[in-house]
Amino acid sequence: VTGAALATFVAVAVGTVWLLLYFQPKDAYLKFMVADWKPRLDLWATMLKIGMPAGAEFALMAVYLVVVYTIIRPFGSAAQAGFGIGLRIIQAMFMPVVALGFAVAPVAGQNFGARQPHRVRDTFKSAVVLAAVGMGVLALLCHIAPAAMIRVFSGDPQVVAVGDEYLRIVSWNFVASGIVFVSSSMFQAIGNTVPSLLSSFVRIVVVALPAFWLSRLPGFELRWMWYLSVVAVTLQMVMSLLLLQREFRLRLELEPAPVG
Repeated sequence: VTGAALATFVAVAVGTVWLLLYFQPKDAYLKFMVADWKPRLDLWATMLKIGMPAGAEFALMAVYLVVVYTIIRPFGSAAQAGFGIGLRIIQAMFMPVVALGFAVAPVAGQNFGARQPHRVRDTFKSAVVLAAVGMGVLALLCHIAPAAMIRVFSGDPQVVAVGDEYLRIVSWNFVASGIVFVSSSMFQAIGNTVPSLLSSFVRIVVVALPAFWLSRLPGFELRWMWYLSVVAVTLQMVMSLLLLQREFRLRLELEPAPVG
C-alpha cells in the first residue's frame, strides 16, 4: 500500500512539474495568463451540465458492484474471489475501448462545434466498427481460455470455476459494451450526457431488481445473475443507440460552416 501511494504521488508530481515547464516557453501554444483566470460562471455551468451525469455513471457502477457482492456473499469467499478476478480481467480488457471512447469525444466534439454533421456521424460509425471488432476478439479469447486467465491469479479450483463461468457468460456482452462506451462518448461530444446516464440507470435496475428476487428462490445459481447482466447490457446498447439517433436528429440538423 505504501509503495502504491508513493508511486501515485511521484507520478502526479512529475506530471505537474512537466505541465508547468510546458507552459513557460515564450513560443508555447498555451500560456498561463492571469487575465484568463477570471471565473466564467456560464462556462462552469455548461461543464457541470455535461460532467455531472457522466460522473454519476461511475457512481452507478459502484451501486452495481454493491448489488453483486451482496448477492454472491452467501456463496462464500471463493465465489467472491472468482467474480473479483474475472471483473479485473474484464476491466483490463476494456482499456482499449475506454481509450477509444476518450479519443472519440474530442474528435466528434470538434466537428460538432465546426458544424460538420457528416463528420460526426462518420466518427461514430468508425468508432463502432473498431469497438465491435476489438471487443469481439477479446470475447473470443474469453471463450477459448477463460480458466487459464483466472489461474494466473488463483489456483483454487472453486475460484477458477466461478471465474471461468463468469468470463464465458459475460463475454457475450463485450461487443454491446464497446458500443455503449462509444455512444457515451458521443453524448459527451454533442453536449448532452443525460441520455447516457438514463441508459446506465436502466441497466442497473434490470440487473438489481430481478437479481434480488431470484436470489431468494430455492436453487438460485450465480449464472442466473451473469445472464441477467448480458440482457441488461444488450438492452442498454439498444437504448443508447435509439437515444443517440434521437440526439443526432435534433442536434445535427445544422447548416455547414462557411468555408474561407
